[in-house]
Amino acid sequence: METTNEKTCVVLNIGRQSIADADSVMTRLADLRYAEQIPDVLLLLSHPPGLSIGARPLNRSDLLMPLDFFTGKGIGLHQSERGGGLTYHWPGQLICYPVMKLAAHEKNIPQYMDRLEEVAIRTLYAFGVQAHRKREETAQIGLWVGDRKIASMGISISRWITRYGFALNLYGDLSPSRYIRPCGLKDVSLTSIEQLTGITVDREEVAGKLIGHFRDVFNRHMILDRGRFGGYPGDSDTDSIMRVISVFSNEINFEKIDEELV
Repeated sequence: METTNEKTCVVLNIGRQSIADADSVMTRLADLRYAEQIPDVLLLLSHPPGLSIGARPLNRSDLLMPLDFFTGKGIGLHQSERGGGLTYHWPGQLICYPVMKLAAHEKNIPQYMDRLEEVAIRTLYAFGVQAHRKREETAQIGLWVGDRKIASMGISISRWITRYGFALNLYGDLSPSRYIRPCGLKDVSLTSIEQLTGITVDREEVAGKLIGHFRDVFNRHMILDRGRFGGYPGDSDTDSIMRVISVFSNEINFEKIDEELV
């Protein structure tokens, strides 16, 4: 890949994807990014209701109800390769998964985590929510409003290629999360922009703010499809977008794209 494209980042909205499908997409993208076949990619998506655990085995005590309770509600349990513990996902989240090749000056994992959190903090602030970090325990990674968690975070970095990222809680039914210990933390509840402000935010508007803050924090030149991302900060470059899509299009159900984010 040409040097001039090293800081290009293509934004792809892949809609609602299962946790397993999203994992597959990221793995393929990471391999392609390592091989310099594609530029950096910012995936925006959501998941159907589901429980996700990181690379470590599940601590069964983090499930406050039997697993059958969740599966009976259509909430499956999935293991991913990210860091972090047990997390509840649902369609009312906006999930941000960067697949980036970190430059020499970016090869600092705590700094990368801090920058990801900064993107989320700025995005939430734009909608009247002042979130903050907690650092008393490693399991507290993510963003908080008081003692309630509004953004979950977990990453994987291999060969200095990033995967996974964070999930912003926008709106919707959080009630299943009452029956788990998020990231193994006791007496923790989730919250959302809707709960805190009484407003059901427009997902497209939140995504637009997120893209702009991502651009500023990570110093990336954002490339996006104007037909799908009209009004978002970035340049339209159909060739760059199609180059990314063409190399892994068989691994994304593009029929789902319009369900959530558009």
